[in-house]
Amino acid sequence: MNVNYHATFSINEYFKNQIVEKVKRLDDFNLRFSDADVYFKLKDGAELTSDKEFEIKIRVPGQILFSKSHSDTFEKAIPLAFSKIRKQIIKYKESIEPKRGERV
Repeated sequence: MNVNYHATFSINEYFKNQIVEKVKRLDDFNLRFSDADVYFKLKDGAELTSDKEFEIKIRVPGQILFSKSHSDTFEKAIPLAFSKIRKQIIKYKESIEPKRGERV
């Protein structure tokens, strides 16, 4: 799967490696992902405790799955977003696979 990085600042190799590792785990679902877009954002405002925002968008056949998380560090925001997208992938996979006992 191709991962596209979007940020207003340079993303270091630590974050890139962490994302590639998590994307490889998502590939275990065998859903033919075409590509993924990840967004690193810094939020302005009074609430500085969760000023880091991480988003992931994955294209699967016929649908786009999206997840967003906020935290005080990207190290915390990245796993939160990936756990949300993992739940969406499981739900999507269950919706496209025939249930036990159904005729195809």
